Amino acid sequence: MENIDRKTIKAEKRKLKRFKTKNLSFALLKSSFYEELGEIVDISKGGLAFQCLVGEDRIKEPVELDIILAGNGFHIKKIPCKTISDFEMTNKIYFSSLKMRRHSIKFGELDNNQISELDYFIKQHTIGGAQTN
Repeated sequence: MENIDRKTIKAEKRKLKRFKTKNLSFALLKSSFYEELGEIVDISKGGLAFQCLVGEDRIKEPVELDIILAGNGFHIKKIPCKTISDFEMTNKIYFSSLKMRRHSIKFGELDNNQISELDYFIKQHTIGGAQTN
């Protein structure tokens, strides 16, 4: 996946409002051979961004995504998706050797059940709009 400049992401015009999650929530990105789990940074009806630790393997092109709400059993499965951006984040803790990546994901065509579950998740488990910094 190509590295994308943060300025490019800032400049991108978003059509749908993004929301921060108010409860610990995860995205499980899946391909045919590999899975990546990370914490959701923000979400909209059209996609989400999540961050995860940098591993040896990376998903080149995801097939689907699950959204999991920690501690309550809420789980939206098999959301079709594609990667919009994937980049290594600047480490703000200088003494840490951990490296993080940020993935921005666009949802594919959702079925009626997935649309309903996503609407519920956004209404019940998010707070005001996300910052675009």
